[in-house]
Order: sequence, then structure tokens, then C-alpha cells
Amino acid sequence: MNKKIDGSLVSEILYEELNKYLERKQQLPTVVDISIGEDFGGKLYSKRKEKIITSKTKIKFISKHFDNITVEQLKEYITKLNEDETITGIMLQLPLPKYLKENEREILDTINPKKDIDGLTSESINNLMKNQNTLVPCTALGIETLLKAYDISLKDKKIAILNRSNIVGKPLEQLLQKEKAIPIVCHSKTKDLKEITKESDLVIVAINKQEYITKDFIKEKAIIIDVGVHKNKEGKIVGDVDFKDVYDKVSLITPPTGSVGPMTICMFAYNAAKCIYKEKIDKVLKGGIERVKEEIKRSKFYE
Repeated sequence: MNKKIDGSLVSEILYEELNKYLERKQQLPTVVDISIGEDFGGKLYSKRKEKIITSKTKIKFISKHFDNITVEQLKEYITKLNEDETITGIMLQLPLPKYLKENEREILDTINPKKDIDGLTSESINNLMKNQNTLVPCTALGIETLLKAYDISLKDKKIAILNRSNIVGKPLEQLLQKEKAIPIVCHSKTKDLKEITKESDLVIVAINKQEYITKDFIKEKAIIIDVGVHKNKEGKIVGDVDFKDVYDKVSLITPPTGSVGPMTICMFAYNAAKCIYKEKIDKVLKGGIERVKEEIKRSKFYE
């Protein structure tokens, strides 16, 4: 049995559904993706994002990278984008460099919430906490969409989320609670972490520690979603989970590449469209998920 969760397969079908919708529209999304500094995971994500969005969608993608920029310069640049009516979406790539960290919240809140592709302004976060329809962080939305696409039941499932950030852990907790799951938000220094993960039906890992999670952290037939991206000493891309070590023990698992990453970028595209077309894009996404379910059933995935 193939245990790999294929985010590339899911995202390809979802792009097709989104493009069918956008083909009928006169106004198409134009987005600006801002990246700063030299973070490996961030740089990799930004490059892949630009390549995929421009090749697979009708969205106009403008990449803007700064090696260094002050808080005031960055806020001034974002304000100009807010005022530019031709720009429909803005994303600030996280993590920010250390020198900008203490100002992260005020920088993010400079973004117009209507253009907030990654759902990280205070207004977007508050709306999510209130269960209101809003833009949701792309990684969290991508993980939820991936689970739905594979028809993984979440009701009453114990789910360990090894991350407490506004990008992954916190929004995922809200999304999973809406699905009547039982999420527990943890981090690498959580007391009794191993005991928590070993009792969990699903473990979502984003702790930025190379191959930290091994088979002794999980129970038999658990489902693993690995968000981590690292380059090991051999130059190979690996995750926060030791993929080879856990593979025989799990029922399903995302590989280090080709799963969460593609889904995050796909949700970037859907959120970019949602900045213009609002709740109508939720229906497009729902229809795409149903199509994916049928495709997986017809395929030989489970053989």
C-alpha cells in the first residue's frame, strides 16, 4: 500500500477548478509577494511559489525581495500597495529576519485585511477565532484541505499540533475544532510531548527541527503531516519527521517534498482569488475537493 499523501496530485486538480472559474472573469488577481533576508525555507517557498503560480494559474504574481529594509520603509512600501487599486493581494513571507521580529505584528497589520492573502492581520485572525468567514493562513488551510481531499475523518480524533504559530498551530486548532476534532497545540519543549503524540490519531509537525520525530513518538497507524523543510548534510531535502524511520508504523504520511508545500502554494492562489471574489471561492474549493475524492477513489492509490 502506498502511504504517501500526494499534495501535488490534489493541488493539480484544485488549480484546474480555480482556472475554470477565473476564465469567466474580467478582473484577475494581481498579487505582490514580499520576502526579506536569507531564510532557507522561506527562500525555497518564495521561488517555488512564483514559478508555480505563474505557470499554473491566471494570477499575476509580482515578487519583491529585500536583502535589508527598515520597519518604516517596509510599512511605507506596504501602504503604497494598499493604495494601489491594481494590486488585489499582498503577502509578507515569514519568518522575518531577527531584527524585524519585535515589529512583526505592526508590520502585518499594515496590510489591508481585504488584501491579506495569508490571513495574518489581526482582523483576519480575530474573524477566524469568531468562526467568521475570512482569509485563513495558507499552510493551515492547505493542511485542512489535504485532509478533506483524502477523506480523512476528523470528528473525535485526537490531533497533536506541534506548532503554536499564527501560520500553522493557532489557525489549525480553530479549523480542526470546527470539524469536531480534539486538537492539542504543543511545541518541541512541551512537557510529556512524546506521551501526547503517542496517543494521537494524527500528528501535525512544524517545529523546525530536522528529523526530530521518530517512530517512538507515534502510535501504530497514526497519520503524519510534516510541514518542516530542511537541507541535510548530504544536500537532501528532509522534514521535521524522520520519514524512513516512521514509514512502516504509520497509515498515511506526507513526504518531505510534494505534499504540504504544493498545498500551501495552491491555497495562496485560492486566497488571492478570494481577495476579489470572497465566499464564491469557498464553493470553488469545495467542488475541487469533491473532485479530488473521486479521483483518489478511481486511482490505484490504496492498492
